[in-house]
Amino acid sequence: MKTAPSARYDGLADWYDEAFQDYAASAASPGSYLAALLGPGAGRCLDVACGTGLSALLLRQAGHTVVGLDISADQLRIGRTRCPRVVRGDAVKLPIASASLECAAAMFLHTDIDDFAPAVAEVARVLQPGGVFAYLGVHPCFVGHHIDSPTKSDIQLRLTPGYLEAGWMFDSEHFGPGVRSRIGARHVPLAELLTAFVRAGLTLDVVAEHGDGIIPWMLALRAKKPQS
Repeated sequence: MKTAPSARYDGLADWYDEAFQDYAASAASPGSYLAALLGPGAGRCLDVACGTGLSALLLRQAGHTVVGLDISADQLRIGRTRCPRVVRGDAVKLPIASASLECAAAMFLHTDIDDFAPAVAEVARVLQPGGVFAYLGVHPCFVGHHIDSPTKSDIQLRLTPGYLEAGWMFDSEHFGPGVRSRIGARHVPLAELLTAFVRAGLTLDVVAEHGDGIIPWMLALRAKKPQS
């Protein structure tokens, strides 16, 4: 399948920040779910693919010292106004020392990169033993090219073949006028998503589903790095 450019959010920062302000606007927002999943803390937290720093607002309110990382300089232009420190870097090759951070968080990452597993492995590498990784993304079973958008109906959604086909989707009729119509999305089946955590040596201790409407459109996972 077609491969998207590496810094696919470049040139979208101002639009993105305005379009997704609600990600940090209420207790039922994705950023609030992510912060609650990670829990309170006073240590250093790596916000992987932090974008404009909307998730960092909630992570900081929970007490964490946030380091925001993103590959897009355009996104970090706004992100640095919300993170005490930002680093430009690739999620699959983190410019951070091994076993140096207390926790990490990420939001909606698996649909934005070519391979999610190396990113999870990198998070596992930089976490200290006992460190926690909180992740929230779209629910792969209920959001994708294989099913109608949950915005279409509160009664019935149409399923089509293709759920097990991982890969990039572009120009899909399922995409509305938002971010996915601009950059596409990579579909990651649930088994591939969960296996990324297992192969990274992390232990899942929380799995939760969120979202109003006919289906839970968000999947939340919290994993820990075993004590050595």
